[in-house]
Amino acid sequence: MKLHQLDLNLLLAFDALMQERNVTRAAARLFISQPAMSHALNRLRRFFDDPLLVRTPQGMLPTPRAQGLHQGVRQALLLLEQQLTTPEVFDPQTSQRRFVISTTDYVECVLIPPLIARLRQLAPGVHIEIEILRDRLPEAELAEGSIDLVLGFDEYMQVPPHLSRETWLTEPLSGLVRRDHPQIGAALSLDALIEAPHVFHSPLGTRESIVDQFLASQGLSRRISVNSQSYMSAAAIVSQTDYLLVLPAKVASLLAAAWPLRQVALPSAMPSYHLNCVWHPVQDAQPALRWLKGVMRQLVDCS
Repeated sequence: MKLHQLDLNLLLAFDALMQERNVTRAAARLFISQPAMSHALNRLRRFFDDPLLVRTPQGMLPTPRAQGLHQGVRQALLLLEQQLTTPEVFDPQTSQRRFVISTTDYVECVLIPPLIARLRQLAPGVHIEIEILRDRLPEAELAEGSIDLVLGFDEYMQVPPHLSRETWLTEPLSGLVRRDHPQIGAALSLDALIEAPHVFHSPLGTRESIVDQFLASQGLSRRISVNSQSYMSAAAIVSQTDYLLVLPAKVASLLAAAWPLRQVALPSAMPSYHLNCVWHPVQDAQPALRWLKGVMRQLVDCS
């Protein structure tokens, strides 16, 4: 199969059909007639030797072949559109742009508050929207620009090599206990760490963390008494029990200042988290995205 054998206008038709799942709406999207779109779909089916979209009682559903094709076609069209359009001009002082960041509660606690304060000075009209990062990296959304950046710990995120990634921060771990904990002092030995009952913070629904992986490498395991997907609920539990919470040091410091909690030093051999910023290279040419990354990276470096 050779690219020169394909009318590239058919890729626009394919993208419209995949987004609309309806021939009439796809035709309207490209300002062509419904018969012309039907003809384009038939040509696509012959070229790829696949039905691509199949009529069902639920509407037109894509075949596995169509689903596999669409992400690459969509990214190629976006890149081509960027190259052919007038370069975007971004003025932070006057921009009303909305940035969408997919991230975890760590970034919401540690990086977003100083970012909002900084934006009030540099870009008062810019709006930040946070989407909580789950167990799926939103690759398609990054490609099409509906999500601008993903920020998350490398240890929880599998990043495909074709996406752009920078490690912004290496974050050590800290222990957190209630202020008047009767057994745990200022520091924990490895033996004391595995003896203590733990609250396990699991923002992405994972069943183990780098703490458990490290302990397993030593032939050890810890005793997890409670699972929590929120730093706030985990802190509330620890403040009223003799449980131990192991978490990134910056969040531990914030929670200790707001709750009757204190930080505890962990064994020096404990691993650290690595905070990554991920974006799609198809969006690299956007001045607005480059500006936002620069502002955020500066805040990380100063923290």
